[in-house]
Amino acid sequence: MPKALLKRYLPDPDKIMAARSLGFLGDRLRDPSIWHLNRRSASGAVAWGLFCAFLPMPLQMVPAALGALAFRVNLPVTMVLVWLTNPLTLLPCMYLSWLVGSWLTGAPVLDMEGIRALLAHMAGLGAEGQPATPGLHLRTFLIGCLATGALLGGTGYVLMRLYWRWHVVRAWRARAARRTV
Repeated sequence: MPKALLKRYLPDPDKIMAARSLGFLGDRLRDPSIWHLNRRSASGAVAWGLFCAFLPMPLQMVPAALGALAFRVNLPVTMVLVWLTNPLTLLPCMYLSWLVGSWLTGAPVLDMEGIRALLAHMAGLGAEGQPATPGLHLRTFLIGCLATGALLGGTGYVLMRLYWRWHVVRAWRARAARRTV
């Protein structure tokens, strides 16, 4: 079952609950539904974790953890998936968000020169050829981040549900085959 595979790589809930820095969460960390691995909690955690990975903000783990507690989905799976956008993958993920946002808003896709001008404008350097409407670029990026997160979160949700179902059906068939032998 995927439960055994996931449990092998997830941290121990008792160690997390014993952390004094998380004491402000109180009994919310003792809720068994945020530690239990089943089809509902795992697929919800995949959806929420992937969505939060594309939030254009620092400390994405804070809204991811609060959402996992509020939606009662698996907390460790959510936290692991937030790290999809890590220092190595951040730029490609953000560029993907930019492409999705430009496709949705109809804004032009920036080439390398446009990206340099946008960064220079944002840094306040006033480089020649800077974009005329930096607010448009920010709006395009934000829409792209939210749309990419929602799309990947929804896709992850569906794929996790299908994967879990496939595993369960395969186990049922294996048990039935062992009984007939």
